[in-house]
Amino acid sequence: MSASVCTTRTCRANVFSSRRSVRVMATRTTYKISLTHEGKQVDLAVPEGESILSVALDKGLDLPHDCKLGVCMTCPAKLVSGTVDASGSMLSDDVAEKGYTLLCVAVPKSDCQVKTISEDELLDMQLMTSQ
Repeated sequence: MSASVCTTRTCRANVFSSRRSVRVMATRTTYKISLTHEGKQVDLAVPEGESILSVALDKGLDLPHDCKLGVCMTCPAKLVSGTVDASGSMLSDDVAEKGYTLLCVAVPKSDCQVKTISEDELLDMQLMTSQ
């Protein structure tokens, strides 16, 4: 359940030596996300530290969402492959371990395949694991 092919985005950082100022190019990892929504697949390049939802919305995708805080559960998805950090969500650990996530707080840690699901599917899973 993991992938590691990455591309890079460049940002500038100043590094000072004892003799002179030297400009160094630092890289920021970008993950390839294959997102399937309503049967349509789109590839996204998600920079390290950003959520899948924020990049998808910036790209003009119309995805269900509301609070963008991991609380309302209107942006559910199933992780098909890869790894995300969604520690800011209200999902139970049991549900998250089964690959469910919320796109608003899903920050990729590898290349991923993700499929949006209905709110009902996620809520049913939450209820089943809480019993």
